[in-house]
Amino acid sequence: MVRLLNVYHPRRTILLIGCEALLIALSFVAAIMLLQGPKSHAVLTGTGGILQLVVTTAAYLLCLYYLDSYDVRMTTNRIELLWRLFCVLGTAGLILSGVEYLYPNLIVVGDIYILAILISLALLLPGRMAFSKILERPVERMIFVGLSDFGCALAQQIQQRPDLGIDLLGYVDDGTPPTTLNPPVARLGSTSELLEIVAKTRASTLVVASRDRRGRLPVNELVSLRLGGTKIYEAGTICEQVAGKLPVEDVRQSWLIFSEGFRIRRYLMAVQRIYSVILGALGMLITLPVMALVALAIKLDSAGPVFYSQERVGLKGRTFKVYKFRSMSKDAERHSGPAWAVDKDPRVTRVGAFLRLSHLDELPQLWNVLRGDMNLVGPRPERPGFVKVLEGASPYYRYRHLVRPGVTGWQQVNQGYCSTVEEQLDRLRYDLFYIKNISLSLDFYILFKTGKIIVWGRGAK
Repeated sequence: MVRLLNVYHPRRTILLIGCEALLIALSFVAAIMLLQGPKSHAVLTGTGGILQLVVTTAAYLLCLYYLDSYDVRMTTNRIELLWRLFCVLGTAGLILSGVEYLYPNLIVVGDIYILAILISLALLLPGRMAFSKILERPVERMIFVGLSDFGCALAQQIQQRPDLGIDLLGYVDDGTPPTTLNPPVARLGSTSELLEIVAKTRASTLVVASRDRRGRLPVNELVSLRLGGTKIYEAGTICEQVAGKLPVEDVRQSWLIFSEGFRIRRYLMAVQRIYSVILGALGMLITLPVMALVALAIKLDSAGPVFYSQERVGLKGRTFKVYKFRSMSKDAERHSGPAWAVDKDPRVTRVGAFLRLSHLDELPQLWNVLRGDMNLVGPRPERPGFVKVLEGASPYYRYRHLVRPGVTGWQQVNQGYCSTVEEQLDRLRYDLFYIKNISLSLDFYILFKTGKIIVWGRGAK
């Protein structure tokens, strides 16, 4: 795994992005050389030529990302891959046409552009086919030492990610298999046989995933293997890298105490406030016409106020009122009482369903950003009654309030609705990952991913 922007990414994905950026740039270089002939050197070496290559390549990569082309779970066969590449070419063409209209000197146009598209398609498609073959060859052979229920869930996540390049061989344990989940991997033997099993399977990585370690962990064998070059990790570390969350309910407190991160600095909080206020003000100014149309649609669709306010818990446990466009019927909780939103919630109005899908109902929260209640990025604020329930379910829940809540956040771009206590606790794991790795680079990465969530109508509502 490679850590970029304070988030872990598979090495293979980073390599793929770099290779495709090179192939796209080479496609335009080849097109210029074929059509311009002797003049191509002047075109390519000039400032304008380099800038055109950079802008065009960036547009292609942006479309590849936003159309899920780097999610190997979405491209399952050649037809799907070819269709996505055509969509990327078409979308990139529209974006570049808009850029060319505003800034003509930034874009390669005419015959060069058409030829470059054909060349890029001829290069990208075989490149993706080769990458698919690479995915079939894991580069890391892994064994779990112990297997708790949490270990089972982690093993399933690893098996669903071929881009990680991990071949999960199985687990060793002296106890009985977990009862709440069927083990997704085979038992290879007992911990006393660990040295022989590692040698036989040629395992390169061990993950300590047992919950009860007192007197059961093969310490001598682990030390011998570690000194011999075998990589050994806590299950919490692997979960942080693979899933982007902290399994605080399932790891030892010593791991939280001694692990890196949790650097909440005053200057960072100040910079977060500055960029949140600037971008929040710009966002309100730009979206005022949209908000006016939304307000009109709400009034025409159902009886009740346009805006909806609700008490939430923010920084250091202080409460504030969060503002949103009303997406539910008037007095929706009069009979049911406070309840978490769910998919296909019957309380949602027709316009409200669209607002939630497009996330337009969140626009009034920009006012909360300007007031200082929220930042653009941070944990999602929760209602006081639910906070009491969740603090009783997890002693770590109160740590969400170490930072300001956000309009968007790491959990929002990785998870959907949370309608149960267990799902809310899973939200906590994402939020603590954010707090542990908090930085400006992570904030801007979240904002970048939020754009994709808005485009496709995904994420938490």
